[in-house]
This record gives sequence, C-alpha cells and structure tokens, in this order.
Amino acid sequence: MRAARAIARTTPGRDWSGRLLALLSLAVALAGLGYNTWRNETTESHRNVRQAAFVLLEQAGQLQQIVDNRHYGGDRSAMTHIDGWGKAALIRDLGALVSPASARAAREAFDAWATHADHLGDDDTAEAAISAALNELRMQVLADLARLR
Repeated sequence: MRAARAIARTTPGRDWSGRLLALLSLAVALAGLGYNTWRNETTESHRNVRQAAFVLLEQAGQLQQIVDNRHYGGDRSAMTHIDGWGKAALIRDLGALVSPASARAAREAFDAWATHADHLGDDDTAEAAISAALNELRMQVLADLARLR
C-alpha cells in the first residue's frame, strides 16, 4: 500500500505543486527580463536626447556669438559667415533628435539665419530676428531636458 501511494505521488500527472512553482518562477523571470529591457531602452533613449540637447545648446550659443560679432563687432568676414552657416545647419539637423517641438524651433532658427544673415550689421531687425529664434530654441531645448526626469 505504501509503495502504491509513493508511486501515485510521483506520477507525472499528479505533481502540480512543483509544476506550478516552476511556471510561477518562469513568469517572474520573464516579467523581470521584460522590465529590465524596457528600462535599458528608455535610459538609452534619454541619454541620446540629452547628448543631442547639450550639443544643440552649445551650437546655439556659438551661433549667437557669431551673430553678435557680425552685428555689434562689425566682423563681416567671410569666415564668420561660413561658420554661421555650418552652425545653423548643425542646429537644424540636431533639432530632430531632441523632440518634434525642438525640431520646429531649430528649423525656425535656421530659417532666421538664412533670411537675415546677410543683413547683420546693416539693420537691427536682422540681429533681433536671429537672436529671438535662437532664444526660442534654447527655451524649448531646456523644457525638453526638464521633461526627461
């Protein structure tokens, strides 16, 4: 009789407690793996946005210096004009990596440079338009960075 009970306990169809524990362990492991993967992807995405945002802020500051040098300092050299175009193009391209709102602001800053760069030093509206667009871009990028928490 004892042997029959021992065999009945080890019969594959009757040992649900071990199988249930194994299935529960598998479910917990898969849930943990899924969460860890999601968290790693989110962290990497935020890291990429932060890096692009910092470069964008740096380039916007450098373009503002070029605008000020050309307008207030009278530096009308071809080199500052060429440097400005390079920075404006980089700003336009990096904006898309931060957010759609930053992409729009970066495009507007590029358009302001394209429209008014040749008039810097001639009238104050050119400097004001480019500076306003760059300031709007900086504010948008800073707002995007604040949302990454």
